[in-house]
Amino acid sequence: MRKRTEPARARVRDALAGTLTPAAPRLWARAAGGFAALGGRDPAAAIWLARRGLTAGARAAVRVGGRLLAARRGALAGGGAERHYWALNTNFEEIYRLARGYRADLWLANDWTTLPIARRLAAEQGARYAYDTHELAMDEYAQDARWRLTQRPLIVAVEGAGVAGAAFVTCVSQGIAARLHEVYRLPAPPVVIRNAPAYQRCAPRPTGQTIALLYHGVVSPGRGLEACIAAMALCRAEFHLTIRGPAAPDYLDRLRALVADAGVAGRVRFDLPVPMIELVARAAEFDVGLFALPGHSEQNVHVLPNKFFEYTMAGLALCISNLPEMSALLHRYDLGEEISAAEPGPIAEAINRLDPARVDRFKHNALAAARELNWDAESRKLLALCAAAVGRSPVADAPIGSA
Repeated sequence: MRKRTEPARARVRDALAGTLTPAAPRLWARAAGGFAALGGRDPAAAIWLARRGLTAGARAAVRVGGRLLAARRGALAGGGAERHYWALNTNFEEIYRLARGYRADLWLANDWTTLPIARRLAAEQGARYAYDTHELAMDEYAQDARWRLTQRPLIVAVEGAGVAGAAFVTCVSQGIAARLHEVYRLPAPPVVIRNAPAYQRCAPRPTGQTIALLYHGVVSPGRGLEACIAAMALCRAEFHLTIRGPAAPDYLDRLRALVADAGVAGRVRFDLPVPMIELVARAAEFDVGLFALPGHSEQNVHVLPNKFFEYTMAGLALCISNLPEMSALLHRYDLGEEISAAEPGPIAEAINRLDPARVDRFKHNALAAARELNWDAESRKLLALCAAAVGRSPVADAPIGSA
């Protein structure tokens, strides 16, 4: 049996890696039915694999793979998810070991990777726990079919078990709240607490002849940076772009090569990351905050990232993707321009709609909006939830982090 099973497993790996040669389209519908077992209730995963077109041998491998993944889904039920979680990363046990030296009335899990830790500590101490997520974890990398098949089941199992017993659930956007409410059948939608910086006053800075664009944050694939670099060749000469943040050396080399190929070496530069406590002040040296995020997953569609609020706090005009959560706030406060698609042409069109007068108007609006879009306001909601969870009255007018 082993001699037959190992080649089958290898074919499953090949199928998941998308290395099988395409076959006639007539196989797609036939293959899609078989792949439903792999994708569970995820038809997109079935279609992705089916469109690779499968040979008869590969279809046999899929049947084996379906049984293997079905067995894994079964293993995740009935407490199996917890066992798989603790085996994922030795740091989880270390975090738990360090945390158990403290006693708390309420343990707050930040994102799904800490949820089992908080649950375990709360159970041992007779305390309560709550869940705060900054991502739509079940869809974070949903554009990758392999991730949907191999990682999502564990995340959904861990998160679903955790939210069921949480004193409260919070997240960073209305879209994420609605999705969590729907998938996990929560009695009420999670409370939205935006991940905004504490208020700090930034002085207005008039826009000069050169309009300085800033992207700050993690410099990695999937954030539209390649398209932004290509767009600079289509933008007017007064626009200059700085890309600031941590990056893998090989990826940074690829971006530098794109800059050279696009002929914009004099107008695109890369900057080292700055300390978090200096992030807003250093951003205020620029004119426009840029973020051309592709909307290729529900995670991205519902994203409301830190940088949106950091750009606003710094008094920058915004030039961002027209994804619903960011667009709603951009229009509400009149903060800048929308990018219709994370491609060079639409990015350049949005940037070229800006001129010094419009940028200055958006900057003025950003500084005013920052008085509302800040952690001082958002943290009061979290304090009230925590106080209610442990049966205490919230401290009036005392945002988290205040002296």
